[in-house]
This record gives sequence, C-alpha cells and structure tokens, in this order.
Amino acid sequence: MFDFPVDPASAPDVYRDIPGTDITFDAAAGEKSYLWSRNLTTSSLNALSAGDNIGLTFAIRCRYADGSRFTEGTEAGAYWAANLVPPSEKTLTPGLRWLFTAPDTGRYTCRLSVVAYSSIIKDGHEVTMRIPSGAELARLSTPTAARWTLPAQSSVSVPRGSTATTLGYSYTPAAAGEQITVVQDANLTTCILNSRICSGGTAAYKYTQAETWIEAQPQMPDGATCGGPIKGPSAQWNITDARHHQAATNTLKLTKSQLGGCTQIRTTLKVKNTEGNPVKIHAGLASEGVAATHGLAYTN
Repeated sequence: MFDFPVDPASAPDVYRDIPGTDITFDAAAGEKSYLWSRNLTTSSLNALSAGDNIGLTFAIRCRYADGSRFTEGTEAGAYWAANLVPPSEKTLTPGLRWLFTAPDTGRYTCRLSVVAYSSIIKDGHEVTMRIPSGAELARLSTPTAARWTLPAQSSVSVPRGSTATTLGYSYTPAAAGEQITVVQDANLTTCILNSRICSGGTAAYKYTQAETWIEAQPQMPDGATCGGPIKGPSAQWNITDARHHQAATNTLKLTKSQLGGCTQIRTTLKVKNTEGNPVKIHAGLASEGVAATHGLAYTN
C-alpha cells in the first residue's frame, strides 16, 4: 500500500510516484504502446466532513529510463482529475488510458503518479490518503494505433443547453484485425461563480450536469461517407461545485463490418451541457507534458 499526504491547495503541484507501478521497456523511435491503469483506488485515512473536499490528480508519466525528461513540448503522459467529496464519497477509482509513442530509440520508464491538495490543509490540519496494494500500469504493444490530443487553443466552455463537438481525428484501421477500439477522455471543470478558470458561472447553479459520448463517422479518404455516424455509449457526469472537475472517460468498440465499405472513421467526442453552469473542456499539456483531453484508437 502507499500512504501519501494531502498538500495545501496553494502549494506547487508535485507528483508522487505510486510504488510498484513503474514499467521499463525498450522501444524504437515511433513505436507505440497502449498504457492503462489497473486496480487503482484511493481513500482517506482520516475522517472527513462535508466540505472537506480533496483534490486528486493522477497521471501516467513517462521519461527516459535514466530519469531524464523528453524535449520540452513533447507529450509524456496523460492525467485524470476529480475531487473526493465526503462524507458520502469514501473512495475514488481513477481510470487512466494513454498511447505512448517513443520519441527516439531507447529505454523508457512509465509510471502512475498522484498529486493531492485541499484548502483544509492549514493550521496544523493534516490528511493522509491511501492507495491499496495492487495498483499497476499495464502495457500492450499496439503498432497500428494512433493518438491525438486537443491542442491548447481548442479549449472551450460549453454553455447550458449546448453540445460541443471536439477532439476530431480521422483514423484508418489496420489491415489485420476486425475490432476497432476508440478511446476519448476529456477533463472537464464546472464554471462556478467568479471562477478563475472559466467564465459564465452564476449563483443560480451549484453544478453542471453533462453528457459525453463518442461518434465515429465511416468515411473514405476523400471525405465521402458511408451511412450515418456510429454513436458510442453515453456517460452522465454530475460535476457539482464540490466535485469541481471530472475526467470524463469514453470508449467505443466497433467492427470493420460496420463501416459499410469505407476505409476510415472520423471520430469525435460530444460534450453536452444538459443543465447548470457552463463546463470547460481542458486542452493542451499540463505540467510535465501530460495531456488533458486526448484520444486513441487501435485495431485488433
């Protein structure tokens, strides 16, 4: 197990590596590996009352095996963020997925890491979080996979009653294999009144209710389509002021036989604000090059 302290909200973000989750492997330049977390949960060892919200950011982080970082601006992982909201919520179960692409030929180490913070850490008040034994970072070699990330300039806020279409990418399935898996994960934040992160929040709401799903439009390389879009499962997210932010994870599985003769899919993520304050879709790379809103696809 791994016990770690919650930092003051004003402290700089410093990742703590989760023991037992590091994996080291050799890769040629451009070689791809699908990475995902397994058996990852966390809870507080201290009694928490209403309002004692704990901010948690988990990340897949990769470096060269000697510990050196990638070139500035190179994507090096992805993060998952949400607040633990007591007393009704005792545990968070993050789900991280990301496609590693080797920037050079060499040896690499990837791991799971965490940052915890809260405004209640002051005047001697301390909180310790625990991750039980068994958390791990899994790896699958996926030579024909593709990865895409929402660029920083594409960050938007979605007002109530609107649906954003974002994270678009045209993916060509591999010749071998029949099943296509598409992953689109977005980090979302509710725009509270007087938010420093996004505008438009009012005192009339204390939440955002959002819905997310993936759509895949079969198409040819010239853009000609085959039938209508294929819609993935819909996920609902209640992002209260206390929750603050939420990693919205989405997966679509389909087969080549569903493409109607087309050779590609144009995949997008839909983010619908069904009620409440605006919701911000984060974009770009956060500290240490971890992606905020990102997608991947592979064929097997």
